[in-house]
Parts: sequence; structure tokens; C-alpha cells
Amino acid sequence: MKLTRLTAVPLQATFADIYGGADKVPAHIRTPAAHFLNIPRLGQFLTMVIAESDDGVVGYGECFGLPHPLAAASLVNHVVAPAVLGMEITDPAEMTRALHDYFFAMGHTRGPAMEALSGVDIALWDLKARAAGLPLATLLGGTPGPVATYVSPIPFRATADETFADAKAYVEQGYVAFKLKVGRGVKTDLTHIEAARAAVGSMPLYLDANCGYDVATAIALAKELKQHDIGWLEEPVPPDAPEALAEVRRHSPVPIAAGENEFAIGAYRQLLAADAVDILQCNIGRCGGVSGMMAVGELCAERGLTMAPHGVGGCANVAASVHVGRAAKGFHSYEANRLLNPLRDQMGIEPTALVEGSLVASDRVGHGGEPDMQKLQRYRLDAAA
Repeated sequence: MKLTRLTAVPLQATFADIYGGADKVPAHIRTPAAHFLNIPRLGQFLTMVIAESDDGVVGYGECFGLPHPLAAASLVNHVVAPAVLGMEITDPAEMTRALHDYFFAMGHTRGPAMEALSGVDIALWDLKARAAGLPLATLLGGTPGPVATYVSPIPFRATADETFADAKAYVEQGYVAFKLKVGRGVKTDLTHIEAARAAVGSMPLYLDANCGYDVATAIALAKELKQHDIGWLEEPVPPDAPEALAEVRRHSPVPIAAGENEFAIGAYRQLLAADAVDILQCNIGRCGGVSGMMAVGELCAERGLTMAPHGVGGCANVAASVHVGRAAKGFHSYEANRLLNPLRDQMGIEPTALVEGSLVASDRVGHGGEPDMQKLQRYRLDAAA
């Protein structure tokens, strides 16, 4: 079985289009978290990767889309595809290893180049599973079924009452673990933490600062958290400085989580070497796809840590992630991101199901998150092409 076609399609669903004008987009959608305070979110973006074999089997993958999908799409179409077309479809990581080494040698160790390879890897694994007539989880050595899930975001809200209402709504929807966005100052954060805790009762509550603090402020917040029974504090400081994150961890009474902004297994090893984290959070559309997420799980198992993958993405990203969650070592839980996203909830043929608070890896062949191609056309950023 050979790879005969590989195409990347950039997609966008802007909030302005959804709400009928940029001025009508609610504040908690534009600025749901700390890293959007200065540069608000404009919408949802991703790059869909479509791989086809010489016997007509098709697989679907997805590159992480923020802040914009055109770079990854261009790299897949103009650099990756020419290098892999005609290859026997074997181990996806081996098929793209030369490209990975090439990008690293050119200095592209982070960002769109790694996202391009991640999307291709997911598509190839989906294709392999479909060709074998198996669910992806089964091909990886696991089984279809539910994965432990927490919901996010409880976004930035103006008042504690609004935060309470958002958290309570998730409880009523059947979720059993929750993540609150923080990063607006310790006093403000604590007000909203108290509201969220009141809404969810004794169920697990996690915090995500989205790199919004310096070390001193992150430590000041961390020291206040034990009394609120917080499961972890996520990305309290910017990435690329494991020693800074390690300093926060040394002073934190609650576990530290990070990793959604990492792209290669070497970066995860550096976080562990610095004793910077308790939980690793890779995004399948950035960290090397299915192969990369499985490798992070192996690393967690080696070091006695757990993995709680980042849940931001579209229909293929979410579906592939939950399948890997059923097979990977060291798996803790997966993030059910619920920020408005038609690329996740409306574009797929069959959205990933939520049953009794858990997302479910379907028993369909592949990862089960393939797009409806007619709906996909609606969101094409390159529609003129």
C-alpha cells in the first residue's frame, strides 16, 4: 500500500461570521484566557490533512490551527507531500523522520513545521487503521471506549456570579471535572476560584494560567491554592524556560502541569530533567501526532508522571486524541474544550460522543473524526482555489 495523495486544507470559522459582526462577539469568547487579553481570538482555525493510498483508502489528520492555518498548510502541500508521496505506508513516524530531521537542521523545531508533520502523522495512522478495518485505538494496542475527561474553559468572566453560572452549567451537562482560566491577578483569581469551587462542589477543579504570570506572581497564587483543593496549576509562566517553571513547582503545594506549547519529545524530556512538571499536556496536532502522543505517554510511564493531553482542536484532533488516550501509557485525562467551535462540533460526520462525563473513542474504523467534506467546503480559507 503506497501513499498517492497528500493534501492540506486550511480552515477557519470566524466569530464575527458566527455572531453576525465583530462588535457582537461576547467578551468571554474574544478573551477567554490570559494569552488573549492583548490579542483577542478572532475565531477557530485548523489545517485538515487528507491522505490517500493507491487502493483508495483515505485518512484524515489535523494540524493545530492557532494563530493561523496557512503556514502549516503550505508546508504540507509544498514540502512534506513531495517528500513522502509514493512511499510504502508503514510506520508514520519513520515515514516522516527524514523530514523531521530536515526541519530541525533548518531551525524549525517549533511551530508550523512540527504542526505540519503532526497532522500528516494523524492522517497516516487513520489511513492505516481504516485499511486494516480497525478502530485506531485497537491498532495502537488498546480498545475503543470512554476516556477520563475534564471540561474547559470556565473562561474569564467579569463577575464571580457569571463564573459560578458557567461552572454550574457544565455540572448540569454531566461533566465530572472542570478547568478554570486564571491569570488576572491573584486577588481576582481567588475570587473566581471560590465561585467555581462552590459550583462544582467536591469534584476535581484545575486551573490554567495560560503563561500569564512571572515566577513571583505564580508562586504567590500557588501558595493560596491548597485550601481550595486544586488538582493542578497549568502553565503559570511562559514556555521555553523550564528552570522558571521548576522554581514555581518547588514552591507550589499543588501539582504543576505544562506541555501544550511543546513540539518534540526532546522538549518534554527537558521539562522532566528540570523537575518542572507533574503532568505533561501535549496537543496531538503539535507534538508529532499519534506517534508523538504515544511517545509522551511512554516518557510519562518511564518517569512516573501522568499525561493529560490538551483538547483544543477540531473533529479529527479530538477523535484521534481520545483513541490514543485508550492506548497510551501514563494517561490521566483528556480536555473537553467547549469554547465555541463549529470545526469541532459541526464539521465531523459523527462528533465524538460524551457519555456520563467521558468522551468516547468510537468503535468505527480509524479515529472516527473524519469531516463531512461538503461541510468542510464551507470553512475553507482557500475557497477560491
